[in-house]
Amino acid sequence: MKERFTISMDNDLARWLDQLCDEKIFSSRSHGIEFCVKQIKKMNIEKVVLLHWGKKEVEPVFLSKKNAQILTKISEELNLSPEDTLGILLYKELENISKNTKESEKEDLNEKEISRKIFFE
Repeated sequence: MKERFTISMDNDLARWLDQLCDEKIFSSRSHGIEFCVKQIKKMNIEKVVLLHWGKKEVEPVFLSKKNAQILTKISEELNLSPEDTLGILLYKELENISKNTKESEKEDLNEKEISRKIFFE
């Protein structure tokens, strides 16, 4: 048996959901919402941390039980909230990815320069 209830949704999301229904991806709004909730439930989420990137920019991060335990341990060691700790960890990792990407691009350029030198010599 299914429970009937009412939800409110941002207009843009409602239009997007309607578009998916029009494209026959979902048979109805209810079907689309139920599908999304089932997918989230399958993730075995232990904890949800909301990251506040800006005034209106909030992003949920879904953590498994193991990841929630790791985050709690690091948060306690740093004496920070889980939200702040996760923000710092993400920022540091994004910084590393950016640095590695720039280094990789430099290496690609150096390899191209070397191959040009070899070709023209």
